[in-house]
Amino acid sequence: MFTVHAVGRLGNQMGQYATLDGMAWCRDNIDASRGDVVFAGNGAEGSPGRDFALLTQCNHAVMTIGTFGIWAAYLAGGDTVYLANYTLPDSPFLRVFKPEAAFLPDWVGIAADLSPLLKH
Repeated sequence: MFTVHAVGRLGNQMGQYATLDGMAWCRDNIDASRGDVVFAGNGAEGSPGRDFALLTQCNHAVMTIGTFGIWAAYLAGGDTVYLANYTLPDSPFLRVFKPEAAFLPDWVGIAADLSPLLKH
């Protein structure tokens, strides 16, 4: 799973904060048993300002897709790990979005297994 691999790449950090609109998914899939993960908010999109304020205090970022994650990584500074292949290779979205224009050169991209999507 991408998130587990990405967090592992950053090493043993003091704490991890999850801020996104898919909080239920986070709670079901991110291991918080060691007490080093905080699920910020309830996943509702009603407090992005608070989420950004929290993220500016972070040292590193793991992001999947979307402009919220890109801005969170810009604000956090430090190391950033991002989902490198968040679209299928022939996606029309790639005609308008240029990853090299959004992702900083020192950010590390990790590819996810998209093969289940290719079966549809």
